[in-house]
Amino acid sequence: MKFARKYIAFLLLLGITTNCFNQWLLFAAYSLNKSYISTVLCTNLKKPELHCEGKCFLDIKLKDLENKKQQNQDTLKRMVETFALTSTNLLNPLFATPIEKATPPYLHQKPIGNVVAIFHPPKFSLI
Repeated sequence: MKFARKYIAFLLLLGITTNCFNQWLLFAAYSLNKSYISTVLCTNLKKPELHCEGKCFLDIKLKDLENKKQQNQDTLKRMVETFALTSTNLLNPLFATPIEKATPPYLHQKPIGNVVAIFHPPKFSLI
């Protein structure tokens, strides 16, 4: 049971981190292949006065990445909404922790009697 929780947590963490670093990976691939992108994949090859150097291709890929992220968020939202309704009872045994409601031992004893005396601090005289 503990292994399954660790495995699920690891997969979720891996998915979140790869999703967070997609743009950085795209920028790294662009910087490594800048000469190839500017000579072959650039959409502004016929307009050399723009000095694009493949940035147009990078912009297109970034827009595609944003669209994919938006679609993934929408599908994930729909999946979570449908899964949460159908599987609430399935997840309860996995993540349920028993809560013990035990009274402490000092409350089991009955009081002996009423306290009548009031505490007075000792009176000291300095003179």
